[in-house]
Amino acid sequence: MTDQGRLEHVEVDSSQAEVKHGDVFFTVSSETPEEVGMSSIWLGNIRNVYLNSFCFGYRQDGSFDSLYLAYVLRSQSVRKQIELLAQGISRFNISKNKVMNVEVPKPSLGEQRRIGAFLDRLDSLITLHQRKYCGVASWMLGVALVRLSSEK
Repeated sequence: MTDQGRLEHVEVDSSQAEVKHGDVFFTVSSETPEEVGMSSIWLGNIRNVYLNSFCFGYRQDGSFDSLYLAYVLRSQSVRKQIELLAQGISRFNISKNKVMNVEVPKPSLGEQRRIGAFLDRLDSLITLHQRKYCGVASWMLGVALVRLSSEK
């Protein structure tokens, strides 16, 4: 999902489309085939937000739940399909037309909502535990440094 706190000002021209809730962004270029075509979903409702030239957008028709789509586009099976589309030697690029032909699993909308909500909750729990772990690790490092400095 796109971090709304990382927006930057861009010059807007007539060829740019305003971003809307549920839009998907794909990076068009990367130094590695594994990173080309990485996706992000816009879940915001802020006006006057436009896509930059480093990615292309896809506006879905509502047949996908946004949270489900965010996770499935980052799944191993979908990422493998996108990585195969990468073309280049020192810099890899993808074609929007080819990405639009990637097969994405599409269960019923109700099932998508349940899967998306489950994965979002799981992601939140993992983040919470990582923060706790980092806090404990930092505290333990501080204790070790204090002990080492007091042993001198």
